[in-house]
Amino acid sequence: MKLWNVVFTLILAASTLHAETKRYEVKSGIIEYTVLGGGNMMGIQTKIEGTSKALFNEWGKVELHEDTTKSVIMGREEHTRQTTKIDNGKVYVVDYEQKVIVQYDPATLMQSEHKDIAKSSKEMILAMGGKKIGEESIQGYACEVWETPQIKLWLHKGILLRSEANIMGITHTTEATNIKLDASVSDEDLKLPDFPIQTMEESMKNNNSNMPQMTPEQMQQMQEMMKSFTQK
Repeated sequence: MKLWNVVFTLILAASTLHAETKRYEVKSGIIEYTVLGGGNMMGIQTKIEGTSKALFNEWGKVELHEDTTKSVIMGREEHTRQTTKIDNGKVYVVDYEQKVIVQYDPATLMQSEHKDIAKSSKEMILAMGGKKIGEESIQGYACEVWETPQIKLWLHKGILLRSEANIMGITHTTEATNIKLDASVSDEDLKLPDFPIQTMEESMKNNNSNMPQMTPEQMQQMQEMMKSFTQK
């Protein structure tokens, strides 16, 4: 699940690579979400519930996500806290267990075979084989509804208000419960903990021994999704 979080965070940040691009049509906002999910992954039954909060400024160039979840895995309860910050194209993920911040730089994708990932969110949805399927309202806000084979998104002026995903046997639903657009968001609100910063390569080296192994079928699904991000 940490692997998928990283993949989707990079996708989320990719559209900030070009300074002239506004990720959202709203300058700032504070949104609270509920999170529900679960399923069978690698033979392990999982149930997930929690809350999420997003704060953004500068039309989405700077954005902070606070996620708190409770997972029940084979009857054992685990609590997870994760903070993710997007800051002008760079991504910072806080690891509270190790007390470090891992920095991911989507700009490196521009020199890789995945350079076409740097598209707008709607272009990426289309590249994944998705399409707009209609319009609906979430908390009174008009949304475009976009769907891919794995993910369904409700977007208000580019801002995610609801998502439904089914990936590698795990379903995951996030829905906005409290929405404040054009709200006051300060630099202090977007501040990260005072932890040392590691690069992605350093983090992978330190945590490689703890990475779970995927089945051949799950590895194939991940490869197919990553391939779809780069299709023109």
